[in-house]
This record gives sequence, structure tokens and C-alpha cells, in this order.
Amino acid sequence: MADKSIDMFKLVEEVEKQKAMDIDAIFSDLDSVKNEEVTTVKKKVYASDTNTTATVSKPRIPDQIGSFETRFEAFRGVIEHVYYGVSNVNVYVEGHRDALEKYYKDAYNNSKDLYVIEARVNDEINRYGTHSQLYEKGYYDGLFYVLKALKRSKELLMTKLNSEINRNL
Repeated sequence: MADKSIDMFKLVEEVEKQKAMDIDAIFSDLDSVKNEEVTTVKKKVYASDTNTTATVSKPRIPDQIGSFETRFEAFRGVIEHVYYGVSNVNVYVEGHRDALEKYYKDAYNNSKDLYVIEARVNDEINRYGTHSQLYEKGYYDGLFYVLKALKRSKELLMTKLNSEINRNL
């Protein structure tokens, strides 16, 4: 008869360690994907009134926007330099532009405090429901573009201030 003295606690401990290592690997993979910068995301979207598909490219935040003095001017530069590429999906672009125009006007009225606009955009992103239509998808992507533009404006202003401080030291 074989020895049946298997230590169940060690066996369970080994299984739990393996599960933890698998979960850690999954989360590290997700973190690496999350930290990657996506320049162009192409997605096939079905138009609501036809059975055709269209390729939609998300616009990218520009690297250079020209000169600026305030955060609002940097934000305006990012918004003004939006490039839609060769996307021929007019409904998507219309939705995207509507989101940009809405928050550009809002930012213009609150140009001294863009943190208010950031909060409003975040709230609308969180409240936004399904987006199965091209216009809704464009509007939703436009909200994210506005959020990225607000963050980019902060980065640009901080970089400019940092270079001025270093130059004066």
C-alpha cells in the first residue's frame, strides 16, 4: 500500500501561490498595455442606415501647437490642430467636432479655471451610455480627445514654465 501522507496544507499553499503568480502576470500585462501610447486606432463600424462598414481613425493629439502664454491658449492650440486623417465617415467626424466645440466654448467661458472643464468632461464620460451609432461614437471619442487636450495643455504649460525657470537660474 502506498504512503498516503500528503500534506494538504502544502498542496493548497502551492496552488494558491500559482494562482497569485498567474493573476500578477495578467495584471502586469494589462499595465503594460495601458501604458502604451496608441497613435491610431482603427475600428470597423457599421453605419446604421446601410450594411456597409467604414474605417474610423481616432484623431491624435498634436506634438507641436505653436506659441502660447496660458493654459487656455495651449488647450485651444491642441483643439485647433485636430487632424482627422483620411476618414471619410462624416457622421463620426461631426459627433467628434460637436464634443470639441461644446467644451471649447465652455473652456472659453472659464479660461481661468480649466479644472472645472476637466471635471465636467469626466462626468459626461462617466454618464455617457451606449454608443452604437457613428455620431455617438464620434462624440464619445471627442470627449476623450478633450480630456487628453486638457491634460496635454497642463503638460505643455509645465514644460514651458520649467524651461523658463531653468533659463533664469
